[in-house]
Amino acid sequence: MSFGLEEYCLFCCTRMSYQTVVTLVQRNTGQALVCRQTLTNWVERKARQIDATLQGQVDQAQNLPTPALVPTVDLYDAAAEEVLVFTDGICVKAQKPTHEKAGEVRKEKVAKRHDTDVMLFEGADHPFDYLSGSSDNKITLAALASAFLRREWGQRTTPLPMVALTDGAKKIRQDLAAVFGENVTIVLDWYHLSKRVYEQLSMSAHSKEEREQWEQSVLGHLWKGQVSEALSFLNSLSPRNAKALADLVGYLQKHQSEIIDYGRRQATGKSIGSGRMEKGVDQVIGMRQKKKGMSWSEIGSRALALLKIAELNGLWRQLWNEAGCPA
Repeated sequence: MSFGLEEYCLFCCTRMSYQTVVTLVQRNTGQALVCRQTLTNWVERKARQIDATLQGQVDQAQNLPTPALVPTVDLYDAAAEEVLVFTDGICVKAQKPTHEKAGEVRKEKVAKRHDTDVMLFEGADHPFDYLSGSSDNKITLAALASAFLRREWGQRTTPLPMVALTDGAKKIRQDLAAVFGENVTIVLDWYHLSKRVYEQLSMSAHSKEEREQWEQSVLGHLWKGQVSEALSFLNSLSPRNAKALADLVGYLQKHQSEIIDYGRRQATGKSIGSGRMEKGVDQVIGMRQKKKGMSWSEIGSRALALLKIAELNGLWRQLWNEAGCPA
């Protein structure tokens, strides 16, 4: 098989199902040159090549300086510099176990979904790079982000003002702490905050009309960063589902320091939400892997995501040139 055919197939695989690519190749060439298993093997082989490149980046970054970070960033100063990080997770349906004997009972826990965290990290002289862990999970997102921090910003002579906009996931907080320590200003993005309020109040209220009234009051306070007022209102309610309401109260208490005056910050023209990140995870995984009826192995999902990340970072041609493909 030629490099050209493999490159064409894998480019298509990041956009359409393997079976569609098989049909497309046969239609264009008149021959059954590839099958689904061939495409799967090619994707995973190319991902291993990317894994090796990522490992090299992590190893080389060990010798680079780590930039100093600003302890606290003024989120409401329109003129203040910020280096932004967006991060979010996305899940896909896991494949069911195969090759089991009749009547055999599996003792190990079987995953129902595969989760992948993706980060958008602003560079020193270019917009944002997409980052995610390796296909085999041996190289973590935190390790790659730390390497990127040193590679892009290690030569900076003044402290770096880091601002992270993200949701409330524990794993994401752990990654941010691993990369930046305590010197990163975290903002709970408005999209995830308002979505969480809607979901919990939908389970708590007795009717749609009541939920809308409660939601308006709670979000009205939170938009101004008035967490205490929002909590007081919630604690005054008589919910249909006490647990759902208690979960929302706990969520707001847990992330109180990350809930800001969103209206005031928006007035400065600075970001209050992760719309860019929502689009990012959709481009990397969602649009290709979350269609009806699809299920994935963990390595298959991550491998395909790495190919898409290479394309989004403008490294697709380089990826094939490194493999010996003519430019």
